[in-house]
Amino acid sequence: MVAVVWQFDIRPGAADKFERLYGADGEWTKLSRQSRSFLGSSFLRDIGTESRYLLVEYWGEMVVYEKHVADFSDELIALEQEREKLVDRMETVGVFTALDVPQRAGPTWSQRSGR
Repeated sequence: MVAVVWQFDIRPGAADKFERLYGADGEWTKLSRQSRSFLGSSFLRDIGTESRYLLVEYWGEMVVYEKHVADFSDELIALEQEREKLVDRMETVGVFTALDVPQRAGPTWSQRSGR
């Protein structure tokens, strides 16, 4: 399992829209759920700096994540354009091997369809 991690610094006043875009029921997560190898995500806001967020996506394997990016490139580009309106800075923190991930269940993790 791999974890892809991004850090975002959002624009003032953009928190609500940004959280809707990347939250459990947001368009970004809905698109990721269309890939069977998407295992879920953690979406975090910094307590000390409320304009800073982390997104951690868990994927079964890197090759399937890369296929997801290729298969949904048009949809991802549209979502990235929406994100650009909300974000001052985005950094890919890295791709990590997930060593110890808690068991999760529920609608956010189990509603997958498509490719």
